[in-house]
Amino acid sequence: MMDFFFLKQYLSLEYPIFELFGYPLSLLEFLGTTSGLICVYLASRNHILTWPIGIFNSICFFFLFFQIQLYSDMLLQIYFFGSSIYGWVIWRKRTGSFTKIVSLGKEKNLILFVCLVIGTFGLGQFTKHLPNWFPSLFVKPPDFLYWDAFTTVASIFANLLLAQRKLESWFLWVFVDLVCIVLYHLKGIPFVTIEYVVFLLIAFYGSWHWYQEYLVNQKT
Repeated sequence: MMDFFFLKQYLSLEYPIFELFGYPLSLLEFLGTTSGLICVYLASRNHILTWPIGIFNSICFFFLFFQIQLYSDMLLQIYFFGSSIYGWVIWRKRTGSFTKIVSLGKEKNLILFVCLVIGTFGLGQFTKHLPNWFPSLFVKPPDFLYWDAFTTVASIFANLLLAQRKLESWFLWVFVDLVCIVLYHLKGIPFVTIEYVVFLLIAFYGSWHWYQEYLVNQKT
């Protein structure tokens, strides 16, 4: 019981490890932010350690988003946890052949848009009722209900499209990162906000780089 108490204390956003420019930085936000940046960097370097670090990152952000009532983002970490295990297994096998970057096309993009709208509404309604279904766990109502739901649903689709080397994946990541920057700024977690500014820059670069390769593929 004593060990659980200390663990709960360390996982609290109200447990600062030091102040930076007057902001009390918690251990949880520090670990989540740094592991996220390392994870993305290793992914850009095609390094397999991106997956175990991604697992650790999803655990940190699960507890972080729970405490600031972004329940859709919290649930997204469960998906990222599972997809990181899947990626770790696949990368160890190194199976499959190189796939060219392609576009979904107008028809599939329209289907994607409809799925995003339906998924956002459905997840928003689900998280809206969590405090009613589990009042002992979710003592506060969710904040930014549908915007939070959008980033979760869009992140899942963007991740799937990225694995399939679809051009639209990076465009979707740009929208996700923009919304996340605003949400996390409003929730008062500046280090996570800064992290997503970096992610946004990476998404812009990914969009440009993949589009250039897509144009080359169109000519061959």
